[in-house]
Amino acid sequence: MKVADAIKKTHAWLTEHSDQTKNILDDIYRRQTELDIRYSNRTIPTFLRPCFISNAQRQEICNSSQILLGCAERFIEHYVKDEAARAAIGLTRQEEKFALMDSGLQRNVVVARPDSFMFGDTLKYLEFNSDSPAGVAWTDLHEQVFLELPHMRELSREQPLGTSSCQQLMMEAFLAAYKESGLSAQPALAIIDWREVATGREFYVIRDYYKRHGIEAVVADPREMELRGTTLYAAGTPVSMVYRRVIIQELLEKKDEKGISDFLKAYQQKLVCVVNPFSAKISGSKAFMAVLSDPQYEKYFNNQQNEIKRTYIPWTRVLKESQAEYRDRQTELFEIVRTERERMVIKPTNGYGGKGVVIGRETNQSEWDSMIEQAANKPGAMTAQEYVQIPEEEFPFLEPEFHFEKLKVNLNPYLFGGKYAGSFVRLSKSSIINVTLGGGMVPIFVLG
Repeated sequence: MKVADAIKKTHAWLTEHSDQTKNILDDIYRRQTELDIRYSNRTIPTFLRPCFISNAQRQEICNSSQILLGCAERFIEHYVKDEAARAAIGLTRQEEKFALMDSGLQRNVVVARPDSFMFGDTLKYLEFNSDSPAGVAWTDLHEQVFLELPHMRELSREQPLGTSSCQQLMMEAFLAAYKESGLSAQPALAIIDWREVATGREFYVIRDYYKRHGIEAVVADPREMELRGTTLYAAGTPVSMVYRRVIIQELLEKKDEKGISDFLKAYQQKLVCVVNPFSAKISGSKAFMAVLSDPQYEKYFNNQQNEIKRTYIPWTRVLKESQAEYRDRQTELFEIVRTERERMVIKPTNGYGGKGVVIGRETNQSEWDSMIEQAANKPGAMTAQEYVQIPEEEFPFLEPEFHFEKLKVNLNPYLFGGKYAGSFVRLSKSSIINVTLGGGMVPIFVLG
């Protein structure tokens, strides 16, 4: 079955049973609550149908994302020994100090989510989230919720639907990393982030998953860590493995606070296995996308990697005084970004959650010029990227009555231990698509 046919069949069923759609949507939100698929203690906005991709599209996502992950690992290796590579990323002194520490792991990036747009046959990666990507547990669970819906059960009888294996592959990757660390104790996991973060409910879902598989797990705030001798405690529980969900920049800004200093000391002394290690900050920066895009850094990669990134990475540059080439035009970088406003997006180099992103075609010239001036006053703080056409699909809405509207679609694949595990989709009427900014989420199923 083709993607268009699966959408058509799903829409036809929903239209024919439109009197049932409110109850079906209510059931989705009820199941979200039961399974703790919640953002800031509220259910996550969703819709009555998932997204679909073909098996060929899945294979393309799998192959390209895994090769890009290889690019990240390769560049981080160069970063350790090459001053020019370090200058390209521009970490703070403290971030660089921890990024250069040997974690004891073979991989610098155990968990990654390279967010993308797939427009027809064109796939482009806009970001490489490797600092602390969220949504892992929700991906599998949301698929489970949708497969229970009457119209999805009917479709799956006609067409097998491929799903994700995020939690299982993540656990396998964590245990492999733990084995590499050489620690002798039984693995006991701490999932750490600030207690007030909006994504906190997901941590408890992950904790319970590990417990069901016989691994002790606890959720803790970094300020609840304590180093007693050579043992790290999280909220009073001894732990040997840490799933670091807290953003590195935020953690290091509070490095001298109670608990945090103990955790950092335990990391430095390799008393615990930390995933992702601090070196993952290198590829988590938007500056890494500029490295992938800029031909001057091709020396760091092999031929296959260079070919893949030329295909899948849009033109990206960190905003600072420099010369650049864009569409066969060689001139000063700020001049390119200023005059090519409708083809550009500006985003914070170390931002996340869609905050501070400005889209040129949705901004007037005076506001755009002001944004460029701010970037010029803080060299390296902002990154420019070529605008990528955002795919849109029709989804069912219930208010004021049952109908269909177009939404913008953002594809979010996951990789664990170097393996593609599956994807979820974020949806929005806005061009900045993020759950933090009010966007919705649906699962994605593979046809065939």
